Amino acid sequence: MRLLRSRILLVLIPLCLAAALLAAACGSDSKSSGPPAGSVGTAVAQQSVPANAPLIDEDNLQFKPGKLTVDAGQVVYFKNSETAIHNVEIDGGNKSPDMKKGEIFSYRFNTAGTYKITCEYHPQMHSTITVK
Repeated sequence: MRLLRSRILLVLIPLCLAAALLAAACGSDSKSSGPPAGSVGTAVAQQSVPANAPLIDEDNLQFKPGKLTVDAGQVVYFKNSETAIHNVEIDGGNKSPDMKKGEIFSYRFNTAGTYKITCEYHPQMHSTITVK
């Protein structure tokens, strides 16, 4: 009986932890503090960035460049160039999927304003995008 209880616990504990993590990842009460943003894109492995398109590179635990200015309606590309997992948060929301090395996330900024760009995993990473 003791062995059966131990086996049940070995199965139930990881399942409960996984369910709790999934529930925490799905819920979010963060709200954008800046102007409303455009449509969310997706991270795609080995997607190419069009020539002369605005690009923010995630490298060496930094967003490069730290400041970028674009026109309203323009798509900005974010590329993860290092092995660390990154994501893109725009004004604390509108988050990209987790991005592995070589993956690209694109986001269309439809509304003029100033947007704070951060990485959920690396709080030292930040950039600012000004949309005119």
